[in-house]
Formats: sequence, structure tokens, C-alpha cells
Amino acid sequence: MEKKSLSCPVCQNNKAEIAGENVKLSGQFENKEFLTTELTVLRCVMCGYYMFFDNTAQFTAEEK
Repeated sequence: MEKKSLSCPVCQNNKAEIAGENVKLSGQFENKEFLTTELTVLRCVMCGYYMFFDNTAQFTAEEK
């Protein structure tokens, strides 16, 4: 799997803080309930955009 450095899809900033780890989202869609796998939630420090990643995501600490 290709490793990519993190960048916010909104503002292209490469810095984010962890907003939550092992988070499971639940909800309902077309009368069916669902529960996601465990996710890591990151929040962009510049614009506040939340990004969700599953456990296969790997992040590098590359500074620009």
C-alpha cells in the first residue's frame, strides 16, 4: 500500500491533531442500522475539517 503524507482536502494543510481513536460510528440508512469499524479521527489544525481513517491508514511525520 502506498504511503502518502497527510494533507487536508479543504485547505491542503499537512498538520492535524487526533480528535479520537478507536471511534465507532453508528447510524441508520434506509431503515437499516449500521456500525462502522474502529476509526481514527483527525482534525485539521488550520480549518477544523474532520478526517476519518480506518486501521489500515499509516501516517508519516514529514515536515514541510
